[in-house]
Amino acid sequence: MSMIVMIGDEEVLDLCQQQENDYFDRKSARMKPSQVQDAAVGFANAEGGTLVIGIEDIAKEEVPLKRWVGKKSIEEYNGFIQSLSGLNPGIDFSHRFLFRDGTLTRDYVLEIVIRKSLKVHETASGDVLIRRGASNIKLPAAKVQELMRAKGIISEEDTLLTTVAPDPIIDGLPLRNFLSSLSVTNKDPLAFSLQERLIDAKSYAPTIASALLFSENPSAVVPRQCAVKIVRYDSSHEEIERDHLTDDRHTIEGPLKQQIELAFITLKEVISRCICWSMEGLSAPTYPDEALYEVLVNSVLHRDYAVSDNVLISVYRNRVEFRSPGRLPGFVTTKNILDARFSRNPKLVRLLSKYPNAPNKDLGEGINTVVERMRKAGFIDPSFIEDGVSLSVTLHREPKGEFATIITNFIKQHRKITNRQALDLLALDSAEQITSIFSRLRDQGIIAREDETQTGIRVKWVLGKGKKV
Repeated sequence: MSMIVMIGDEEVLDLCQQQENDYFDRKSARMKPSQVQDAAVGFANAEGGTLVIGIEDIAKEEVPLKRWVGKKSIEEYNGFIQSLSGLNPGIDFSHRFLFRDGTLTRDYVLEIVIRKSLKVHETASGDVLIRRGASNIKLPAAKVQELMRAKGIISEEDTLLTTVAPDPIIDGLPLRNFLSSLSVTNKDPLAFSLQERLIDAKSYAPTIASALLFSENPSAVVPRQCAVKIVRYDSSHEEIERDHLTDDRHTIEGPLKQQIELAFITLKEVISRCICWSMEGLSAPTYPDEALYEVLVNSVLHRDYAVSDNVLISVYRNRVEFRSPGRLPGFVTTKNILDARFSRNPKLVRLLSKYPNAPNKDLGEGINTVVERMRKAGFIDPSFIEDGVSLSVTLHREPKGEFATIITNFIKQHRKITNRQALDLLALDSAEQITSIFSRLRDQGIIAREDETQTGIRVKWVLGKGKKV
């Protein structure tokens, strides 16, 4: 049964004036029913959205409320519903009919909510569209393949390396060592590779998965970048200048298990050279090992190997950022990342988990472990940002405690504090934030300048009146 809803002028105005974007579109009721497929397919292939039919464009009618020009009966929209229902594969959508409160006659407007799909959809004419801004963009064949990978329908791990000889991989030490660790009767590398579809049964061409897992140096045979890069910046700022980039730069290659293990060791060493102020004095910042390791493993295992880029780990004075190439797979978003489970590279995940000391032994619990360990260490929660090209996960060293308490405790221990020390201690992004905090604490009488003649970076702060060291 269809839902018929009466709405007031405030909601009507919002629908008539709302900016069309990635998640909202409106069309005239004069459009052909078949045209509804473009918007619906575009939303389903992207992040989902709302389509409203029965509102005229501003070019036709300048007065917002007069743009509400629907149909006199809901039956007149049957062609639109049938057009959507006829798509194959089907689109997940719901709809309702809206009419204005207080009008003598009812002009019905059709509101359709299209949900994000794990499938790739096309219109009846065969066009694959995706919503970008206020437009539905037609995708060429190559981009359709990218969309299928992003949705997890296909994985780059199964792509054949037709120009790569299989022998160095099949007969190589990484695969033999792996097989020797398994409790299987037949440890023949060729039989195993065929069974696991790591090579093509007809051409014997190896897959990208086989090269990533068992090639001595995957970067030499995989056509796209697949290493881990680690760099260090001597800065806490959000906007980083190249002058802050240190010589502490590393590129880690090798089969995945070895790459992960070496990258973790290297990351720990790089962090140890990032000397900052802490409550105890100058020392290397500390992050929970499990948090660092789990984000590293996820960045390598769940990245999109169709994207020619390396996993990039950037170490700053106040945070560690992991950038993994590719969008989040399937239905996973930055909002449900703690609860959703979807593997872009299931073969890599499954085979790597067979090692005795598998880096992904706690399958599916990695991100939850990261958040739990950071909270236990007294830090704020990690941040997750997807920009359509890559996923960035940042471990912040910012403490969850009261800034005033942390600052006064430091002064009690070291007798005074500077902007530089506070910036490190609170792990914030800019000196302006510290200046604001100091100003507020000074106004409250909690701290005071050691010498009122001091200015700028030379200012040192001590406890205010009534506060004893």
